Formats: sequence, structure tokens, C-alpha cells
Amino acid sequence: IAIGVAAVVALGALADGFASNYGSALGVSNDLLVTQANSFDVVFSNLDADLAQRIEAVPDVATVEPGVFTWIAVGDVPYFLVYGYDPGTVAMNHYRIVEGKPVTGPKQIAIGRRAADALKLGLDDNLRVYGVPYRIVGIYETGQGMEESGGVVTLEDAQTIAQKQREVSLFQVGVRPNSNIDQVIARIENLDDDLTVSRASEYDVSEQWTTYLQGFAWGVAAIAILIGGLGMMSAMVMSVMERTREIGTLRAVGWSRGRVMRMILGEAILLSAVGGVIGVLIGLLLSWAAAQIPGAGAMLEGSVSPRIIVQGLATALILGLVGGLYPSWTAANLQPVEALRYEGGGAGQAKGILARVGSQSFRNLWRRRTRTLISASGIGIGVATLVMLGGLVDGLIGELNSLAGSGGAGNITVMQRDVADMSLSSLDERVARAIQAMPQVEAASPFVLGFVMSKEMPLFIIAGLDPNSPAMRHYSLVQGRYMVRPNEIVIGKIAAETYDLGVGDTMQLYENRYKVVGISETGVSYEDGGGLLALSEAQRLMGKPRSVSFIFVDVKDPSQAELVVEVINKRFPEARASLSSTFAQNTNDIASTMAMTNAIRLLALIVGGIVVANTMIMSIYERTREIGTLRAVGWARRRILGQILQESVYLCLFAGVLGALVGVALLTLLSLPASMSQFIAPTWHARTFIMALSVALALGVIGGLYPAWRASKLRPVEALRYE
Repeated sequence: IAIGVAAVVALGALADGFASNYGSALGVSNDLLVTQANSFDVVFSNLDADLAQRIEAVPDVATVEPGVFTWIAVGDVPYFLVYGYDPGTVAMNHYRIVEGKPVTGPKQIAIGRRAADALKLGLDDNLRVYGVPYRIVGIYETGQGMEESGGVVTLEDAQTIAQKQREVSLFQVGVRPNSNIDQVIARIENLDDDLTVSRASEYDVSEQWTTYLQGFAWGVAAIAILIGGLGMMSAMVMSVMERTREIGTLRAVGWSRGRVMRMILGEAILLSAVGGVIGVLIGLLLSWAAAQIPGAGAMLEGSVSPRIIVQGLATALILGLVGGLYPSWTAANLQPVEALRYEGGGAGQAKGILARVGSQSFRNLWRRRTRTLISASGIGIGVATLVMLGGLVDGLIGELNSLAGSGGAGNITVMQRDVADMSLSSLDERVARAIQAMPQVEAASPFVLGFVMSKEMPLFIIAGLDPNSPAMRHYSLVQGRYMVRPNEIVIGKIAAETYDLGVGDTMQLYENRYKVVGISETGVSYEDGGGLLALSEAQRLMGKPRSVSFIFVDVKDPSQAELVVEVINKRFPEARASLSSTFAQNTNDIASTMAMTNAIRLLALIVGGIVVANTMIMSIYERTREIGTLRAVGWARRRILGQILQESVYLCLFAGVLGALVGVALLTLLSLPASMSQFIAPTWHARTFIMALSVALALGVIGGLYPAWRASKLRPVEALRYE
């Protein structure tokens, strides 16, 4: 219970902290913040730099300072924030220099204190950004961890890093004193439908970002909560069984069923309350510890509020109430006469088919079928989670590797090097032309990736390709034709079903209307849930003029593909080439996903191990006299230890098989609706199930060791006296 509550508190604080810290890192010292409307994140905001002059002309606007904001990966800092402003501006002066001097010219950078500590760099050292050295001229402190985990450069350098030629991410706007700020906001937004304005001091990440973060936090916490809740229910059921004669005595002396039920339910709630308090303390400790992680700690700074603590405690109390209902009902319905005759677990007779097959250890599990099924359900939830995560990650890797038809051995994918997220990848389109001119290359297809997020379209992927490029063969038409004009779009089959569109219909993206001229099917869910535009139009729509996200390369001789990869990587330091068949495995996105998956596996292992240990200890208490009898008739300690350990392993293997089947069934059902199939495309590999069953086996061994050792140490005489 404590671990589940700790997950609620720690992950909830992380989600809230990221949202608030991210917002405050952007809303600096000016009054207003202008970004691109409908942009999922300010990193993806692309505004024409010339808009500054129009904003300056708005009445009551005092200053307009363009800025660029992006993420990169540098050394041991996986998410290094780069801010770009003109030297001497209010926004630039926000970064208080404590060592050295402010940035005054090109190829200079001032880095935050936390970044300097993580990278072990100081004044006059060089920080390489996409292979280009930037001299560290200053170290700043702002008191905000996320800001201090990045660096500030000139606006022009930031535009180069973010591949935003003549474009910016935002405008920091200063308003004259005593002005009507709401009126100024309305006037700026009226300049262009593509603008959204917020008060800098109140800027926060988008509602969708917050929803996703909080959803992820509760999703992970739910795993621990469900496993822990079922474990607690199992413990309370075993407690009732162990105290059967006591409850029978209470009923015999006049206790009503309601009084017995209230007693057991009160114990469950009290147990959960204690677990809740411990969990809150552990959650606070975890939140603090996460912020101290070198390199990534600034991204993990939590924001603990009374609301999160109340949520954690409420979760614990609800667990106690729900988990105690069945055990208390069972206790209340015990017949006094039968309860007083109860002789302990050793007197219980195994019933059912499963209780008559297999070894003695396997049959023992079915003496208490309810206990076994409840415990197996808790462990099975953890195993099902691991199987579902494995299927999702393998599916994601497979789809990314199939991005441009990577089934061919000669296909190569080129993206920006050291980019923090593949959606941020940006390469100069001249790189594609240079690769095309290489003698070993058959064709190079530039590709633009973007997405639209709105209430009507939760996630619509935009792809941009030259209609005449070889990569177009990846998009197989099922209806219509390919696009030839800027206002035409080919949509995927899933998108057509989800949004009820057909050939000849029109759809709107970012205030632009497009005619659907074709419907394609690639077998890649997110592509089939998105749309395909002509390359130049996608560049315009996504605000990436003369920039591309990826380059798909076909080589003349597939056996020379690895050699071409090496040549591209040496010739273009800003790019990273890899075989398309292993493209996804080399991205930071998959590395982050695998790290998250491993953390969830560890959580399931810890909680599941506690459930197993608790169940087996309760089983030993119930069967103390039986174990004493076995010791009295000559069973060695090693034999006792082996039997209890076998029971633990059998329980976890049974739960593992059950959990694996449930995981496959649940994820398959979730992927069936067209609206979900573009997000969920599981792929099942044998290693996923081997891993899941290995975890179940490890749970059985780890969770059963202490109970088995304890059982083997019972003294026969004392065990036979046990009441």
C-alpha cells in the first residue's frame, strides 16, 4: 500500500512540477508571451521573425523581443534547453551571470549552474552543439532548476541550432505602464489567426501536455495500487482464516455480524491509513531524490501540493475500504459452531480438480482457492503490464523502422545528431542533395514530420514527401491518387475511418483547407492515422522552410549500405545515419522509453515480491501445526524449505501465465477500434513472454525465500502447541 501511495505522490508531484517549471522557464521578465496558436509545445512553435514589427506597432506595446527555444542532448544531460535572445534584452538579462560575462556575440554560450555541474565544464571550455564548438563565457543562476539545466546563446545561433531560418519560437512582449493588458492581448491576437498570447507570469504548458503527464503518472501508480490492493485483500482474508476460532468465540458470546464486519473493515482501513502515511513520506523522499539525479534531475523536480498528499491518503483509505469488504463479509458470515471446530489450515481439505493433480506443493495452493486467486490476480496484473509494455515498445520499434519501407536491406535513415527527441530532428535540405550526389546512392528522399493536436484531432501525424521521390512507394493507395498540388492531401485508411472522410472531401489543418485526393495504407498505424502532403507544403505548414526531418536513402548496392552509413556520418557531423532496420533502436526516444519500461518493471517486481512474501508468510502461520507435524514425523528442514519455495514459485508461474494471456487479450482489444489503432499497434515477440515469465519466476523465488526459511526453522514442539 505504501509503495502504491508513494507512486501517486512522487509521480503526481513530478507531473505538476514539470508543468509549472516548464512554464516558468519560458515566461521570463516581460509581460506577455506570444507563440504559435494550436502548437503542441513552444518547441514546435514557428513564427515569422518579421511579425515583430507588426507587434511593435500595436498600441501600448513597449518592447518586442524575439526568442528561440529548443531541446538538445549534450553529454550526460539528455535534455539540454537552449534559449536564444538578442544580447542586452530584458529576456537575456533574466539569466543572472554569477561567473564570467553575458553572451555578446556568435559562438558564445552561457550555461546554467546545474548544466555546468552535470557536464563538468567551466569558463572558456567548449561545449559542442551538433559538432559545433561554443565557448562558455558565463555561468548563470536563476533559482529554477530547469532553466539552469540549459544554456543561452544569441538569437541567430539559436536559429541555426533549431533550424529556424528567419523564424522564431516566441516573442517576449513588454507593455507600457498602466495599459489595459487584456486589450493589448486581443489586439495582438487579431493580427494573425496563427498567434496566441498569454501573460508571461501565468504561462503554463498546454492542457494536453498536462493531461498526458498526469495520465502517465496515474497509470504507473495504478499498477502498484492494484497489486498492493489485492495483496492487502489476500492478507486480510488470511487474517480472517487464521482467527476463525477467535471470530467464532466472539459470535458465540453475542457479537452481531455487523459488529464483526465493522471490526475487520476497521482493521483494513487502519492498515491502509498507516500504509498511506508511510507512502506519503516515501513519495516525498523519492520526489526529492529524483531532483538530485545528475543531468536529468532538473527535469524531475517535483511540485508537492496539499492536493497530491490528499490524493495519496485518499487512495490508501479507498484501498482499505474496497480491500476489506470481502474479508469482513467472510468473517461476518462465519457460523459460530463451525468456527469453534476449526483446527487451522492443516485440517483444510483441498477441493477441485486442480487440488488433485501435480505435486504436493501445487495441491497446497488450492486449499485456499480464494487466497490463491486473489494473490495470483495481483501478481498477474504486474505480469500483464510487463507483457503489454513489451508489445507496445516492440510495436513502436517495428513501426519506426518501417517508416519508409525499411524492409529493404539497403535502406538508410538519416536524422539530426544528438537531438533530444526525434520529432525535433531538423536537417538542411542541402544535406539531402549532397547525399543524392554520392556515387553509391540511388536516391535520397527528404521527409518532413509534424503533427496537429486539437480537440477534434488528438494526434494527427503530418508527413511531407516529394510526390516524385522513391519513398512514395511506401504509401500504397487503396483509393484515389497521390497529391500533385499544395492544397491536396492523401490520408491514411485509419484517418479516413476515424474522421469519416473520403476522396473528394475537404479537411482543415491549422486554418488551411485541403482536398482529400487519395487514401493510403502502409500497415504502420500512426501513418495510417495521419496524412501525406507535398514536401514544400508540409515545410510551409510546419514552419520548416528549407529544412527536413529525415532523409531516406536507397543505395545502389545493398551490400555497401553499412559503408555508406559510415561515409555519411563522417561527412555530415550534424547528421546521424543508420540502417533503417535498426533506426529506432538508435534514437533517444526508444532509449527513454526503455528506461521508463525498466522502471515500471522494477516497480512491479518490488510490489509483487512483497505480495508473494506476505501471502506465503500468512500461509505458514495458518499451517503452523501442520508443519510441526511434518517435522515431528521426520521431515528435514531442507524438505520443508523446498516445499514452501515450490508453492511460491508455482503461485507466481500460474499468475505469470494468467497475466500474459490477459495482457495480450487486453492490448489486442484496445487496438481494435480505428480511433485507437493509430496509437496502439502491438507486436509480440517470444522474448516478451520469456521476460514476463522470468520476472514471475524471480518473484516466486525472492518472495518465497524468507517464508520458506521461516517455516524450516519452526520447532516441532512449539508448532504443535500453536493455537
